Amino acid sequence: MTQQIAPDTTRRAGVQPTHYHCCAWSGAGREWERLGKTDTLDLNSPDRPPVRTVDWLIKSARFVAAVHTEPVAARDWLMGEWGRACEKALNPVPDWVGGEERAARALRAIETCCWPSYSQWLAGGVIVFMAVLGTDGTCH
Repeated sequence: MTQQIAPDTTRRAGVQPTHYHCCAWSGAGREWERLGKTDTLDLNSPDRPPVRTVDWLIKSARFVAAVHTEPVAARDWLMGEWGRACEKALNPVPDWVGGEERAARALRAIETCCWPSYSQWLAGGVIVFMAVLGTDGTCH
């Protein structure tokens, strides 16, 4: 089955990423609920992970867990984080959710500027968010 990937409509035309931010956030369910009472763009709540993938770029730099210059390296980071989350998942994660096919889709998304973003509830009431975003900005 072939799936369409929606493009990043916020990206400036003709601009290609020079590097990829690998972002992550984790917190307790109660913390997520408290933070969820404010809008994703609320500057008074810089600790809240974004709901929209593109908003990771305007959040605190401490959300950036890694920076890569190649799409494959960014994809490998994402799949590693996803694998660790699935190992600790609150509910069993079906085989079809992971594996080579998911890795191939994530790489295709990164290569076409359609930033993959995953989340998972973990045992113990913790939720994790992870995303890869390309940028051409001189941000660091």
